[in-house]
Amino acid sequence: MKYLLSAIAVFALLVAIIYGALFTAPGNGLLKPVIESKIAERVPLPAKLQKFVLRPDRFDILLEIGKDTTIEAKGSMNLFSQYIDASYDVDIKELSNLEKLIGTRLNGPFRTRGTVEGDRSELKIVGESDVSGSETTYSIELKEFEPGNLTAKVAHLQIERLLHMLNTPLYAKGRVDIDAKIANLDMEHLDGTVVTAIREGLVNPQPVKSDFNISVPSNLTFKGDVNTRLKGSKAVSKVDFISSIVTLSSKALTYDIKKGALTADYQTEVADLDKLFFLTKQHMKGSIAVTGDVETSKEKVRATAHTNTLGGAVYALFENGIAEVNIKNIQTVALTDMLLYPHIFDSRANAQLKYDTIKQLGTLNAQLLNGQILPNKMSFMLQQMANFDITKEVYERTTIDTKIVKKRLISDLYMKSRLTEISSKNGVVDLDKQTIDTTLDIKIRKKMLPVVIKGPLTSPKIKIEAKELLKSKAKEELEKHLPKNLKDSPAGELLKGLF
Repeated sequence: MKYLLSAIAVFALLVAIIYGALFTAPGNGLLKPVIESKIAERVPLPAKLQKFVLRPDRFDILLEIGKDTTIEAKGSMNLFSQYIDASYDVDIKELSNLEKLIGTRLNGPFRTRGTVEGDRSELKIVGESDVSGSETTYSIELKEFEPGNLTAKVAHLQIERLLHMLNTPLYAKGRVDIDAKIANLDMEHLDGTVVTAIREGLVNPQPVKSDFNISVPSNLTFKGDVNTRLKGSKAVSKVDFISSIVTLSSKALTYDIKKGALTADYQTEVADLDKLFFLTKQHMKGSIAVTGDVETSKEKVRATAHTNTLGGAVYALFENGIAEVNIKNIQTVALTDMLLYPHIFDSRANAQLKYDTIKQLGTLNAQLLNGQILPNKMSFMLQQMANFDITKEVYERTTIDTKIVKKRLISDLYMKSRLTEISSKNGVVDLDKQTIDTTLDIKIRKKMLPVVIKGPLTSPKIKIEAKELLKSKAKEELEKHLPKNLKDSPAGELLKGLF
């Protein structure tokens, strides 16, 4: 009995010592520098406990990091049941001052505050924030300190302030609203929905020009809706994005968080192609609608595209930097109309394009069927000089073989009709300068007539090298009017020899 009483006395003394060391003002005074030193070992910034009160049933702690960051937590607790009922307030005046702590550069202020209530088995955090000028509320439930349930609403988050916070150029401004309800936050067993709305978006041209050398229109607006379903390790989204230039939608954009892979179908439409001039540097008219799918992963990037346009169809495949395009039965007149070029040739065209977007090298092989040269400056000049209407000729098959070197198209052309044959070697179209430089060797009834086409694509200069034709015509006229008795004489041979 004596030993038992002694043991109880020793235990009581130990409890009293621990209590005095931990849960009294003198004890807190002793613990405070110890805790500050432990914080200093982990935080690469000056840190100080401005307030440290720890009692068996309550606590009140205020930690200051640097000069403008405070973290405050206070409330009640039960050590035996591990139950806590407390509030917190995190106030960061300038995120950039915490770069050494968080390992990345962020900018601007950040504040969040809320309450924590529960025990180890189930803990609930409810809070609010003004991140990026928003009105944000959130609720998180933890079981055994593992996230189990999240609901959050973000209202009127300002895109420009978010970009500033993320230390990113201010490419755009606008606002974002988010409504998230997630029952399971385990990255392999996600379950929930996230609804995102983007409104009043406006692209900022200056940083886009500076960083990407793209002159975006100053009035390029956008908005969008993204409805996401989280299931397993995947986020599946229905996307509708509308800008003042293009509309884009996807019925199932799927991102696998575990694999870092994305797959999506897409439908996109440009109502006015000329609005793409800032990208293409080519004025165009008309509209276009394109459908396809996209697949990206660590191993590859793959995309397909299909459009019914210009009276035919275009199919395209892009994979790991290589673009392959198959053009079926398009109308060349419709193509020149779209590109705002003058009408030159009317036919149906098939073509195959292969282009390396990294090396900027490629080939284009085109076949034009049942074509006719349309009335133009060249046909008029040929009519005048050769007394021949080339627009009456039908070219059953025309071939064009082109090498693409960056924005230069170097082409060979061959076409043949009943009375004519036209060919060209190494003709050059410069898409960057929008110029053409080629010589067409036109053979009309076995008589060669070179035609030089040079200058702007929309209105090139056309020059017919008519020297051989004029000599031939002069010779014919001479023979026609030379007296019969002189034709076979030395004088007649001499006159004919001059031509």
